[in-house]
Amino acid sequence: MESPTVLVLVIVALTVVGVGAMAVAGTAAERHRSRALAAWARCRGWRYDRERPELVDRFDGVPFLERRSNARTRHVLCAERRGRRVMAYEYGYTAPHPQHHNRTVTHVYTVVAAALPEAVPLLQVEEVGASPAPPLPVAGAHPWISGQAGFDKRFRVATDGDAFPGTVLGQDTRAWLLSRQGPVPFRFGGRYLLSWERGRLDTERVQARADAVIDLLERIPAGVWEGTQGSLG
Repeated sequence: MESPTVLVLVIVALTVVGVGAMAVAGTAAERHRSRALAAWARCRGWRYDRERPELVDRFDGVPFLERRSNARTRHVLCAERRGRRVMAYEYGYTAPHPQHHNRTVTHVYTVVAAALPEAVPLLQVEEVGASPAPPLPVAGAHPWISGQAGFDKRFRVATDGDAFPGTVLGQDTRAWLLSRQGPVPFRFGGRYLLSWERGRLDTERVQARADAVIDLLERIPAGVWEGTQGSLG
């Protein structure tokens, strides 16, 4: 009969081997995914980078963490679509589990950003009920009401501008957003328009969201923009 000590050592050894095998399998799967995304990008005119750490702190607000963290930005796709520079990538981090203090939970988002011709005020739009009412995105921001009951019931809008929300969210654009064709949630701020959703980057979904972001930009009156086209690098 094996002694208890020997059995414990065997169990520990098997556990270490199992964890190591899972890590190797995970690494292999990630390499395979990276190669597949790179091939997809080459065929469709996108540029692909497996990871770009400098993007971790590039943008502010939801869904990004405001403090130092283990966040990573991976599987970055850049392209010019319909004359506009767009970028899509996977933003992920781990955080303490809300119910189990000795466990962590992984949060992953797909982010799409489009460069703007010039800096604009903050304007954030999200669906009511998608999450508990968050604090306003920045100090000085305030809720904005369109006066259209159906839109105001369904969407939560925050801004630190005066005329900009009414310019962007005109009647036709509100109808378009209500038809569920828009890239909600989205946020204008500085020289970018940002949209995001939970989940890993999926090429077909990211193309559709990038096109929806551009559709939104093309609905803004041309007189709003001055200067030259922005760049996301």
